[in-house]
Amino acid sequence: MHKLAVIGNPIEHSMSPLIWSLFAKELGIELDYQKIFAKDEKDFAIQVHGFFKAGGMAINVTSPFKQNAFSISDIHTSRASFCKAANFLSITNSEQILADTTDGMGLVNDLILNKNEKLINKNILIIGSGFVLDSVLLDLIANNPLSIDILARNQQRVSFLHDKFATDCFNLQKNYDIIINTTPNSPDNTLFGMVEFINDNVLCYDMAYTKSLFLNTMQNVNSNIRVYNGLGMLIEQAKVAFIKLFAQTPNSKVVFENLFKMGCYV
Repeated sequence: MHKLAVIGNPIEHSMSPLIWSLFAKELGIELDYQKIFAKDEKDFAIQVHGFFKAGGMAINVTSPFKQNAFSISDIHTSRASFCKAANFLSITNSEQILADTTDGMGLVNDLILNKNEKLINKNILIIGSGFVLDSVLLDLIANNPLSIDILARNQQRVSFLHDKFATDCFNLQKNYDIIINTTPNSPDNTLFGMVEFINDNVLCYDMAYTKSLFLNTMQNVNSNIRVYNGLGMLIEQAKVAFIKLFAQTPNSKVVFENLFKMGCYV
């Protein structure tokens, strides 16, 4: 029985246990997968070290602890080192904590494999400048888009992303092929209203996998667009981590079908 967990705050909403259990069932792997609530950064470190000391194999890390996951780890993959964040911690044979990030690969795989969206030579707009971008921009850039622009309030972060990833600012005159939202779906979010024109067949993608005000707002601008929430990203980043851990490849479609039956997928 392999002992795994997901840790975060909040944590009850997490679908990771279900996704990992479906992967494991398909491949005949027995898992004990639990949810761990961490009160704060100090408690996060205590919970992670305690989990591994008790025989834990790996931990998925969700908000707001991805940067903390990087800082408390002993060794890091090149991706984690580049973005200084981790969403997946595992224990090595020498009992060191290895930090990795699979968010970027999860997003790219969902767009390319599940949404049939090529990224090469595409103009991409990302709404928001939060730390999740540090984890996904590297993989987006690796697929050779024509441009990646940022629409955000925090100009210090926008400048940081420009310097580190060569992103640019939102341009009202540019025709975007893909629009990705990373910001909260709250009524006071004024960024959505700044997107005043969208061509037909543009792919609009919300990293959240709950009800999306962003997607509704984009459809009000143009009803002939394609809209998706971030559940596919969650599934695909879990698949990347699963393969790293067990060296076996589960079928994402099995999870999609199960979640669709549950009414979870858009």
